[in-house]
Amino acid sequence: MSIMTTASPTIAHRFAAAFNTRDVEQVIDVFTPDVTYHDLFYGTFSGHTGLRELFGRMYAEGINHQWTMRAVAVSECRTIGEWHFEFTVSDQVPHGAGRTLRFGGVSVFETREGRCHSYREYFDRTAALFAVGITPDSVSRIVRRRSSVQATLPKSDTLSR
Repeated sequence: MSIMTTASPTIAHRFAAAFNTRDVEQVIDVFTPDVTYHDLFYGTFSGHTGLRELFGRMYAEGINHQWTMRAVAVSECRTIGEWHFEFTVSDQVPHGAGRTLRFGGVSVFETREGRCHSYREYFDRTAALFAVGITPDSVSRIVRRRSSVQATLPKSDTLSR
């Protein structure tokens, strides 16, 4: 990836600034109408309608959000942002209410005409789920249902040799 510099804020910076306002419509404006958004906590959402659902839930389940981009690399159609994220779990999540989480990660913004059409993120989801106060059994169910790792098991006859 060749790195370009830009005088205007990157898509990553625009996203973080919009997210921190807690204004769903301002956040949605960063994305194309046909966006696909892969969130490690909540799953995959499509289009502006899906994003309204996602960000509405995020803002209901958390308060005092602060998303800060630490380092950003920009190419013609992709921006990668390394970030620090902090929020406090709201009363909507009784098992974690009042806990403040702080963690780092990376987001990939695939862009078209200055807006993001595909978003994905990477961070230690399991540690974050435990930090929210989710029980090990529930974390296990979440990870099995939306695994970020695909494994192919050996054939049973291979094991008997």
